Parts: sequence; structure tokens; C-alpha cells
Amino acid sequence: MSEQAVGQLEQELAQRPGDPELRQRLAWALKQRVEDSLSVTVYDVRVITTAKQREICRDAATRIPQLAPHDQQLAVFAADLADDLNTGDTWTWQSKPVALTLGICAAAVGLALVLVGAFADTIPLIVAAAVLSSAALAGVVLAFRRQQWQVSAKELQPLLRP
Repeated sequence: MSEQAVGQLEQELAQRPGDPELRQRLAWALKQRVEDSLSVTVYDVRVITTAKQREICRDAATRIPQLAPHDQQLAVFAADLADDLNTGDTWTWQSKPVALTLGICAAAVGLALVLVGAFADTIPLIVAAAVLSSAALAGVVLAFRRQQWQVSAKELQPLLRP
């Protein structure tokens, strides 16, 4: 319902871009679309759990202040939404001790193979060791680094309503 309302109001606004009432209605429709799109916990708390929800929220957080800059309630909603998105954008380590251990092991093995290659005077071993240890470190980062919103979404999964 809110998705249709937003689409219809956007079409009307394209025809009457200076209409303040229409801009206000579109801002409220964007707020409603955000609320309709979010997941709800068993405690009736709305939370962002998908990338699509983040896109909808980011769009609303950007557009609402432009559409209705004088509506205090919408301004607070958009600011809170922007804060939630910024917090969710931060990167965090999952299982930090495991990631650190694997990273140190990958670097140590790579360094050891580079030293063996240097003493044996075999350039291919040195290159292979550097490439493989770099790939292993990249794998550790990809496996254990997540944006905060993804970590929160995973933790909240058992509490979400179906």
C-alpha cells in the first residue's frame, strides 16, 4: 500500500514540484514505507535486517528532509534513521580471536616460505608464498569482517516475527 502511495505521489510531484502540501504528503508516505518495510521483533521493535530495507531507509533519510524541511517530527525521524544507518555501516570483526589467530598463521607461514625461498634462491617460491599468504589474509578478512547491521540482523533473527 505505502509503495503504491509513494509511486503515485512521486508522479504527482513531478507534475507539481513546488506544491508544499504534496511534498509533505510524499514525505509522510516515505516514512510509512520505511515502517512497513522493516522487520518486527516479538517485542514490537522495528529493525533493519536486509539490504533492501537499508535501501528504503537510506532513500527516506535523504529525501524526507528535502521534501519537508519544516516538519519537526519528520526531521527527527529522518535524523534518527540516518544515525541508525551510519551505525550499521561500521565494520566489525566476528570471532576476533579466531580471525587474529588465522591471520597470524597465514602471515607466519607466508613469511617462512619467503625466507625458505630466499635462502634457496628460488624466486617462484617467494612469489607463490607472497601470493598465497596474501590470498589467505584476504580470505580471513572476507570471512570474519561484517557490517554492524549484518551482525545485528543475525543476532535478532530468532526474535523476528514470521
